[in-house]
This record gives sequence, C-alpha cells and structure tokens, in this order.
Amino acid sequence: MRLSNEHMTKTALAVEALRDAILRGEITQDEPLTVTHLAVQLGMSPTPVREAIRTLQAEGLLRLEPHHSASVTQYSVKDIHDIFQLRADLESQATRLAVPRLNDSQIARLDDMQRAMREAAQRSDIEQLNRLNADWHLLIYGAAENRVLLEVVQHLWKKFMFEINWIQSDGAERSLEQHDRLLAAIHARDADAAALAIRAHIQRAEGVAIEYSESRMQRGAR
Repeated sequence: MRLSNEHMTKTALAVEALRDAILRGEITQDEPLTVTHLAVQLGMSPTPVREAIRTLQAEGLLRLEPHHSASVTQYSVKDIHDIFQLRADLESQATRLAVPRLNDSQIARLDDMQRAMREAAQRSDIEQLNRLNADWHLLIYGAAENRVLLEVVQHLWKKFMFEINWIQSDGAERSLEQHDRLLAAIHARDADAAALAIRAHIQRAEGVAIEYSESRMQRGAR
C-alpha cells in the first residue's frame, strides 16, 4: 500500500492508500480486514485507520463483517452497469447545464488541459493523466453550478480506478479522441451534442470497467 502525500492528514492518507489497494486488487475480496492488521501495514496508529475504514464503508468499497472486521465489496457486472448508467445520466445532465455557462477563459483552459493530457499520455505518465482528467471533467461539471449533482458524481467516481482507462492498449488515445469530440461540441455551444459525447465516453468506460472486473474475478478463481 502506498502513502503518497505527506501534507495530507493521516486519516486522508489511510483512505487514499486503502482505496488504491482495493481498486488495484491488492486486497482480495475474501480477505478479512481488521484495524490492527491494517494499522501495522500502514505504519499508523489505529485511530486514522478506523476512520478510513468508516469512510470506505460509506463509499461502498468496504462492508462490515462479524467480529469487528471488514471486507472488500464485490460488484457484479450488473452493479457496474448500474453505477455507470447512473454516471452517464448525471454527467450528461451536468454537461448539458454547463455548456451555456462555460466562459471563453474556461474553454481555453479545457483546451490547454487536453494538450497536457496528450503530452502525459506520450510519456506514459499515468498519475498526471489521472489528475488532469479529473480536473478537466470537474471544470466542465462545476460550471453547471449544481453542488449536489457534483458531489454525487464525485462519490460515484470513487468506486473505480480511473487509470484502467489509460493502461489498456490504445486506451488513452481513444479516451482523448472522445474528449476532442466533447470539446468540439463545447466550442460550438451545442449542449445536446456535448451531453451525447459525454454519455458515449462513460459508456466506453463502463466496458473497460467490466472487462477489468471480470479479469480480476478470473484471477481470483484460480
């Protein structure tokens, strides 16, 4: 498990490390997780680890087990479809609301970030790609000026690892091509076309997530 940012609180570090390990499959779905065991692994006191487990339970990544332990939530293919269907509905709505509100400076920033993502993809800089991609989408959705909608979208994001979009063969290029189509609709101030573009983008991500989940289940069955 990785602890990445020394400026974060210990609880936030524990949440990030555990979430990353869960989404990467480093913690198996049948592995009982106790505060004591995780605290030793993370080199922390039990208090921030206990708070991290509560946070991840609230996000749906962990579930309570008997005898004060937790385990990783197992998502079926239908669960994944349902999550991404909800994302498609909400993020297309946010995009439709955002397009007429985005100003020229914000659109120029989206163009700059898209170029930076292509450069990061050429360097295979997955961490930078993830950060830029999240900021790019948040800039669009934030322009919708609907705080509750944005919070729900971000909650759903936490259930899957974004980097699986980049590590598959030609995955980065395909995602960035879809970004290009969305950007073209934004430049044209075509809210309906932009909403359709983001829906297609998320539907493609659903297929990637299902394929990744199935491959993990197959590895676990061996």
